[in-house]
Amino acid sequence: MIKMTRRSAMGSMAAMGLASTALPAWALQENLRVHTGAPGSSSFTFTTTMQTIVQRDTPIRMNVTSGQTATRSTLDAANGNVDLFISSPAINYYMSEGVQMFKDMANAPELFKNVRQVVNFPLGPYHILTYADSGIETLEDCRGRRIFIGPPGGAATTVGLAIMESATGMVPGDYEQAKLDWSSGQQAFQDRQVDLAIIPTELPSASVMQFALLGKIKLISIPEEAFEKGPLQAMLNIPGRTITDIPPDIYGANQINDAPIKAVGSWVGIGSHVGVDADTVYAVTKAMFDNLSDMHAAAEWMSFFTPETALLQLNAPVHAGAYRWYKENGIEVPAEYIPPEAS
Repeated sequence: MIKMTRRSAMGSMAAMGLASTALPAWALQENLRVHTGAPGSSSFTFTTTMQTIVQRDTPIRMNVTSGQTATRSTLDAANGNVDLFISSPAINYYMSEGVQMFKDMANAPELFKNVRQVVNFPLGPYHILTYADSGIETLEDCRGRRIFIGPPGGAATTVGLAIMESATGMVPGDYEQAKLDWSSGQQAFQDRQVDLAIIPTELPSASVMQFALLGKIKLISIPEEAFEKGPLQAMLNIPGRTITDIPPDIYGANQINDAPIKAVGSWVGIGSHVGVDADTVYAVTKAMFDNLSDMHAAAEWMSFFTPETALLQLNAPVHAGAYRWYKENGIEVPAEYIPPEAS
């Protein structure tokens, strides 16, 4: 029996074409702990596409846990308990400043110094959804209604609360906030156990298309003036939030809208932490960009993801491994986000 060492085993894998990076296979961290969003979400699609490509082209294996919120995942990464995760520019800001969900965590800004970024991509607009026969024509009609705006403590919930307050002056209590996770909240909307749901998702969204197959839906627009006052105005000053339009007919005949819908756009990304091996993150970054056609084929909205867009809405230092790839390929990383360990 031939005894194979770790080095010779990895070398054999590379010889068989299982590792396409120029790095020695044995230099890579073999197993990565990865957090992503709920199955069916755009963050889940991005993560699992990345996983498929990386595991096909490198010896790296990814143990993916779905259904995670960016708040929890960012904190876990900062503590070194997860290696790659769905990050949020808004959560990065809140943690770095010790505000919002981190206001009672005195060491949050210090912990944030461990967080690193690999890429960013557009999550999609916040869809404000109701059924055509709900009697809801504007957000003002939600008083006393049961609505779902995201899991408690999540960044998306903060946006939903801001939309409601800036558009109507209402806060929870004026309406019933359904405190559910993403999967349960979307199921509750499908079963008509909530009257309205605010869901950040890609455009077009497979989950919204599914709702439209079950009945006539309506997207509710945010009034123009709401973007210029209250918590929504403050939120739009944070990286990761934009103002965007949703077409009135993007979900077919069962979408009952006759004009473009004003919405909040959202960006997320793949985050990491300072302790993850730089060669490994370089290999992950390289695999994604070497296989952009496969990334783009996974979903229509992913065609926007390119090396040139991957650093948009950035507000955390880039991981040293990703920084190396960007530098080698002529992609300028803003000086304030060059990782200290790479300088």
